[in-house]
Amino acid sequence: MSAYRGGPNTFAVIGLSSKPLHDYGHPTYNCEYQSNNGSHFAVSGQKLSFQDFGFARAYVVVVVNCTFPTGTDSSTGGRLLLHASTNGGYDRDINSIDTIIALNEPPNSWHPSQFLAPPKYDYFYCGSSLFGNLSPQRVREWIAYHIRLFGTKSHFVFNDAGGIHPEVMGVLLPWIDLGFVTIHDIKYQEEFDGFYHNQMLILNDCLHRHQFDTKWMFFFDVDEYIFLPGESSLDSIMETLKETRIIL
Repeated sequence: MSAYRGGPNTFAVIGLSSKPLHDYGHPTYNCEYQSNNGSHFAVSGQKLSFQDFGFARAYVVVVVNCTFPTGTDSSTGGRLLLHASTNGGYDRDINSIDTIIALNEPPNSWHPSQFLAPPKYDYFYCGSSLFGNLSPQRVREWIAYHIRLFGTKSHFVFNDAGGIHPEVMGVLLPWIDLGFVTIHDIKYQEEFDGFYHNQMLILNDCLHRHQFDTKWMFFFDVDEYIFLPGESSLDSIMETLKETRIIL
């Protein structure tokens, strides 16, 4: 599970939950922020669930948005609690509530200005879970093509679910050294039986972790390429989408 600030008064909590509970019950989530100065706020969490197309057997991905009426004090620090209730999902006569410490914030660990600062990157790639026997040559072609396309103010996050074997790592290391690539080891999540190596969990974590780092964020697989027709440039195409705030 992970949690990130989306602003002075809003958070996103990303995690896995019981698939049977969500299929047959009505779980609810409540958010509480406890400030280190003794004050606290509580609101109902807004749950987003994601389609697993019937393939997930044990777990589903849940994103809970916690938006409080006012901002919290960055100078004092505090912690975000998520109160997860089964709401009669297992036994109609029993309501089980688990309280999870979603986020701990030391004093002065964030500042409101960070949400308004110009982003570091123009383009940011959030990759799906990589698994299986990936071809080093195909990865070499893919990363070289897209770094040239996205330009010097770009960054790529690859999530290793067992697919980045030594030969693929050898291809990516030069790009890591140049600051274009980050690899996250997510092999531990393979023990939780969710849809497609918990792809939506990984992508939502990347989205909320890096949403203020870039102007544009992309989600697609390493067997897919962005093609620009004619003499068009990526910058010009994205400029036409600026007002729509579309995420590709």
